Amino acid sequence: MEMQGRVAIVTGGSGAIGKAVVSKLLGEGATVVVATRVADEKHKPHLAVIETDVTSEESVRSLVAQVIADHGTVDALFNVAGGFKYGPVVEELEGLDWDFMMDMNLKSTFLCMKHVLPAMKEQRYGRIVSVAARSGLKGDPMVGPYAVSKGGVILLTQTVAEENKEYGITANAVLPSIVDTPANRESMPGSNFETWVAADDLAEVMVFLASERARAVTGAAIPVYNRA
Repeated sequence: MEMQGRVAIVTGGSGAIGKAVVSKLLGEGATVVVATRVADEKHKPHLAVIETDVTSEESVRSLVAQVIADHGTVDALFNVAGGFKYGPVVEELEGLDWDFMMDMNLKSTFLCMKHVLPAMKEQRYGRIVSVAARSGLKGDPMVGPYAVSKGGVILLTQTVAEENKEYGITANAVLPSIVDTPANRESMPGSNFETWVAADDLAEVMVFLASERARAVTGAAIPVYNRA
């Protein structure tokens, strides 16, 4: 029960990765607040769901204020919400394509970090774990906005880690290759799914990074590739 008594926010908690993170956190004794665009899940013991648009600063500000009002603290933030779009090539991109990826993957992470940090600094404790991607390390064809947004998550994570290391706050990112989700299986039906990263395995690493065992790890970008 490594997260016993801790309060964690999980963005995108209704997706495949988010659900795995939420399940793992609850199993480790945490109180979990799921931030999701459509709050269609019911509240359960130690689990609350708050409708949130993580690309809106006002919505994120309201989320964090409500969590603090209800629970008195925010101990951990898991930035899971994000999006992916394949193509087109750069010269055929529309500005809206670019903005969508930056908002979903990078702006959302920035806003959530920004609004949990004051409370974490005041209590001199906090854990921030964000989902970046292997694509954030290298530009590949047809995924320019996605790669740039995930690379931005890595750099933002490193910046936050450096800015807050004297406050007992750690910030780390995980870099999955291809995560084994229903959506990915549908879009790549001929692939060898066994080489992909199981959502539960990714969640295991993420929750470890929020545990006391990982208190000396900050600013890290951790590959979670399996065999993909």
